[in-house]
Amino acid sequence: MSRPRRDRAEVERLRAERRDALRVLLARADRGALTRAEAALLRAHVEAELDSCDRARRSAGGQQAAVRRLQHRLDAAEAAIVEAEQRADAAEAALAHHTA
Repeated sequence: MSRPRRDRAEVERLRAERRDALRVLLARADRGALTRAEAALLRAHVEAELDSCDRARRSAGGQQAAVRRLQHRLDAAEAAIVEAEQRADAAEAALAHHTA
């Protein structure tokens, strides 16, 4: 079973909140002022961002593969059109030659 999809606005809101928290936690880490709970939260947020990045990378890879497949189909269709136009021109020329 697939999990229900969150709407884009909710995903973006959660990402923005997580990134804001990361900035605060990183600033505290720079000062050496992180508590154990904050360190755990920092790890959780970083892992969530890494997971999100990995999902986006996989999705982009799949989309790029789909674009490549469609480009090959488009190239083949364009070649077929050119061939059909050449055949039509040749048929018209042959017809004109026979009727002249």
